[in-house]
Amino acid sequence: MWKLRNIYLYLVCFVTLMMMVFGTVNIIGSITDIIFPVDYSYHIPKMDTSDSTEPTEKQLEEARQREQQNRDMENKKRLIKAVSFVLVALPVFVYHWRKIENEKNHGMPA
Repeated sequence: MWKLRNIYLYLVCFVTLMMMVFGTVNIIGSITDIIFPVDYSYHIPKMDTSDSTEPTEKQLEEARQREQQNRDMENKKRLIKAVSFVLVALPVFVYHWRKIENEKNHGMPA
């Protein structure tokens, strides 16, 4: 019975530790995306056409700004998700790790 409990405790610690590692990696990635944004849009060369169906330069600029705002919002959402991953996993890890330490030190479940 104790072996099964130990397996459970170590497994929960491992899973929550991995959650914290991946969350931290995502936090770092999100912060770098926010600090150093990349403009993935490319500039369309201006063509001399009198066709009114072509978007104007103003419309293209507005579309680029909307795309940039959407990328910024997605980066912030990813950051919040990564932080919440760590904030959820950390107390679960600490609780189970303390259980393991108490059992090691006292030889019985706490």
